[in-house]
Amino acid sequence: MTGVCVYFSLMSNNLVNNLDGIWHPSHFIAGNWEISLGRGLQRYADRARFGLVTSAWNSILVFGLIGAADSLIIMRFKLQHTLFSYLFIFASIANPVVCESLTYSYTSVNFGLAYCFSVMAFALLPHIGETGKKEIFRCMVSAMAFGVSMAFYQAYICVYAVLCIYFILRMLKSGNTLLEVVKKGIQCAAVFFFGGMFYYLITRLLLWRAGVELAAYRGANSIGIIQMMKNLPKGMVTSYKETLNYIFVERLEAGMEFSNIVMILTGVIFLVFTVISLADLYKQNKKYMLISALLVIALPSASAVVCLIAVGNSISGLMAMGILMSVLLFYTFVDHKKFMRVIMNCTLIIIAWYLVSAVENDQIALREGMKATERITEDILTEIASDDLLENVDCVAFVGRAAENPLFYKSTSYEMANGYAQFGRWSTDARNNRVTWTGITRILCGTSLPFCGDEAYLKIIQSEQLKEMPIYPHCGYMKIIDRVLVIKVSDLY
Repeated sequence: MTGVCVYFSLMSNNLVNNLDGIWHPSHFIAGNWEISLGRGLQRYADRARFGLVTSAWNSILVFGLIGAADSLIIMRFKLQHTLFSYLFIFASIANPVVCESLTYSYTSVNFGLAYCFSVMAFALLPHIGETGKKEIFRCMVSAMAFGVSMAFYQAYICVYAVLCIYFILRMLKSGNTLLEVVKKGIQCAAVFFFGGMFYYLITRLLLWRAGVELAAYRGANSIGIIQMMKNLPKGMVTSYKETLNYIFVERLEAGMEFSNIVMILTGVIFLVFTVISLADLYKQNKKYMLISALLVIALPSASAVVCLIAVGNSISGLMAMGILMSVLLFYTFVDHKKFMRVIMNCTLIIIAWYLVSAVENDQIALREGMKATERITEDILTEIASDDLLENVDCVAFVGRAAENPLFYKSTSYEMANGYAQFGRWSTDARNNRVTWTGITRILCGTSLPFCGDEAYLKIIQSEQLKEMPIYPHCGYMKIIDRVLVIKVSDLY
């Protein structure tokens, strides 16, 4: 119900982003490219849905997967029937990470599956006190779930890492013995390692079956244990930078009213409560206090653990679920005192309201951006058809992105939106520009045009003739260059 209410505009208007979202709007089954990225199980999930891409149905499936996973988290932390449990589920669904995932409608279900299996890997860990065959069996199943999660989308391993840290913190606060804490830490690490090995086997098998190699995209082909250990210090620094950048810098740059107040208030509360909790632990057990402090310090790295694995990677919105979890689950570290529970619940209500507002603003931006792009494109297509301009050309090339055209309307909501929601500001490289314009003309306008290839496009944007052309809607914005009908939409190309 939360998802349907919050994302009603996205679902009813079939809103997608201007990257992959507009490229695959109605039918898609993952192929060799996804396998080469180590996401081989996406093909089978797509086939299970018959390759159909529908914003509404795929979104509902995602909400179900997230809700089920969140319920597992709540049960494992024994937080049923608390105000936090409802706030947690609400905020984990109504947030920019999920909103951005839904704008990739063709693969949003795979993101949901990756999250769900990552949580399952945590939930299936042995319970405290379990030993023998049952303990080994649960660790094996947990590792398999972890590997499956990575085979859908690797970035959600951060969710598992954050959950493990908070669970160990909770054990320390609850007074579990040091042996139990160490044992749980070993189990978590073992699942991470053997789950990674299981993922490696899945990936190698699927690569062999498809006859492809790992792609160089985001360094997928260069990831190895030796390389990871060698670059661990650099990766830790990067993880801290990316986490802080996502929580503070990107939120403030979005320009939402009172974003700075929300961020500062949240930061102060978390800092004060961390000090109070560690001080209480110091009185009870100095060793536990030290371990807890180290775990809290490690949270940013856990939130962006992908930076430790693929050194040099940055955290995109799709990869930020671990960061959100580290903020929301902070409650489990400070819920031992009533006044702290009350303040944390109030803080989470404010955060949840802020997240919903950000998501609603992004949906407004998506709708307005798509509408503005569609209107400009339809006007151009009408002129092409009325003047029979396709008769004497071999193909068509749209140059520039729509959002830079002076006729493109940008409201305050559009300017405040996250980058993925600013439809019309796509990448201007040859391939992205071509496939995005192809998607716009076909999906938004229902017209099929013969677009030129990347090589011809690169030749055109380097020509002096293009530089001399005015932009739409000025006379001369369309010109035939080497039997290619060139349409100059903006000067940014």
